[in-house]
Amino acid sequence: MPLVNTTEIFARARRAKYAVFSVVGGNLEMALGSLQAAEARRAPLIFVFNPGLVPAITIELGIPMLANLARRASVPVVVALLNQAGDIELTRRALDSGASSIMFNGSALPYDENIAATGKTVALAHKAGACVEGKLGSVAKVEAAGEGVDPVATMTDPDAAADFVARTGCDSLAISFGNAYGMYAQDATLDTARVRQIRAKVDVALVMHGGSGLVPEQYRTLIDCGITRFCYYTAMAKAASRGQKQLLEEAGAEAVYHRQIAAAIVHYREETERLIELLGCDGTAD
Repeated sequence: MPLVNTTEIFARARRAKYAVFSVVGGNLEMALGSLQAAEARRAPLIFVFNPGLVPAITIELGIPMLANLARRASVPVVVALLNQAGDIELTRRALDSGASSIMFNGSALPYDENIAATGKTVALAHKAGACVEGKLGSVAKVEAAGEGVDPVATMTDPDAAADFVARTGCDSLAISFGNAYGMYAQDATLDTARVRQIRAKVDVALVMHGGSGLVPEQYRTLIDCGITRFCYYTAMAKAASRGQKQLLEEAGAEAVYHRQIAAAIVHYREETERLIELLGCDGTAD
């Protein structure tokens, strides 16, 4: 199945009221394990390449690795660049390397500048057949959320969301409604009413960043409110580290690196299968 963009994946998810997810493809074992799970459970998959997490791996190495896996997959696979820097040159490099989606974060810019930068990204990506996720509103790290800031003031305004989508032409929109990056210490306090209001005003898929570590029931609630895509990383990565630590402790002096690689592939496969079941997207790739 060819490498795809997010258009049809999101359209099918919204029609059938399930959600899809993105996982970080920082190296081959992370990506291969997740892809094995998606193929086994017949689910779509969105790979994200985040240069900030793996700075030693360039866009020109990381994106082609993921695109190569996608082109050989039996399920629809998207390869996305997470452009946290809001740099149009990063977008150009990613598209040239095979990315089919750009997650463009201009949320730290003044509103009109965010619109202008996102619009330029959309024009560039659409010309290459790729999709763009814009971002409106601030998503802090869990440990910093609310420090000296009115949390409501950083959330996405529904009317602004409608204006932003109309003026940029973005294909999906990452929003802020109390979500945060990292692991939630307890049940996340999320403004689901705000999600519903935004959903009523825009006709593109809504995305939740900081989507790992929620109580299972919260995922279904958020899907019902209008979230189509969850960005999932921290919970999976922390669990992988715990597994690696246990493996090394058990192996002791007999530890060899190739066993760590094999164990990582198994971990990412099992964790991705769990995520597929949690979001109800198993069997939707057929």
